[in-house]
Amino acid sequence: MTAEDFGELDDIGFLREAALFEDMPEAVIRTIVTQGETLEFGTGELVVKKGDPGNSLFVVKIGVVEVVNPADGPPLAYLGRGDSFGEMALLTSSDRSADVRVPQHAELLVIDRALFEDLMTNHPGFASQLAVILAHRLVTVLEDLPEHESKKELQGDLQYFDLATVVQTLISSSQSGVMTLSSDKELVAQLYFQNGNVFRAEYGHRRGDEAVHHLFQSEPSGEFLFESKGADSVADGPDPGITVPAMALMMDSVRLQDELQLLIADLPKDTTLIQRNADSLEWADDEGQADARQVWGCLHSPITVRQLLDRAHSCHYHTARILTRLLQTEQVKPAIA
Repeated sequence: MTAEDFGELDDIGFLREAALFEDMPEAVIRTIVTQGETLEFGTGELVVKKGDPGNSLFVVKIGVVEVVNPADGPPLAYLGRGDSFGEMALLTSSDRSADVRVPQHAELLVIDRALFEDLMTNHPGFASQLAVILAHRLVTVLEDLPEHESKKELQGDLQYFDLATVVQTLISSSQSGVMTLSSDKELVAQLYFQNGNVFRAEYGHRRGDEAVHHLFQSEPSGEFLFESKGADSVADGPDPGITVPAMALMMDSVRLQDELQLLIADLPKDTTLIQRNADSLEWADDEGQADARQVWGCLHSPITVRQLLDRAHSCHYHTARILTRLLQTEQVKPAIA
């Protein structure tokens, strides 16, 4: 078997993984493999530009692309291996509705208008299957139903991706699987998704809501990888520390990220030593009491503000709020050098 034969088999397997083509007749698949074109794109390259004519559809073969509003703001969504875009523009002869850009590197299978029209005309199975897929998408939009069957493969370097949009993409597409963050091949954090909900979360010694909050407050660097799995095999059981639905958790995390800098600005410098100034903790509120006790325990001997933020089980925002209150009530104070 030649290298060309192996390449053709790889393309056939890849198309069978794509939602748009997985149930297409064999003749359609082979026509696409022999007549379609694979293009490579590098960091920051535009695949399509908003307002341009929609003369082709694309299927992501390797890497990730991002859907972007040309105005300022984070990406609207990420598309990974097997995801397609551009079908509606071809069918309706409309212009592109958004920019699609490559954050890092990608290979895309391109089906131009001539090939698309040939498939529509000469392969009835293509037209009927496309109609079923687009009708399903319409029902999903109208009834706000999750597409449980879709699976995503997302991977890349965090310097090229907006982490919040990656997580929102997994939530909105009802994914089940595990997203792993690593730096220099060392595990940093893991988020477990089940049907679009964050099922478990681990970031160092932090768990649950606090792990998710901290993920966006610490701005981790390194690599991320999302691997799709069946909902039943995501994790052993739900994380008792996850207390709200995924989208509410995301919105709260982004809000706390914005507010953290205001809190930090009012605290002593990172290198300032903090020590206890009372014999025991006074914290009447039930809310935050467990976290306050853990922070108090960290202060059994003087430590810096930075050390306290990093050692606490709560995220930086909640730890900073606790420290602010302890300073205001004079239960702790900066240590005298």
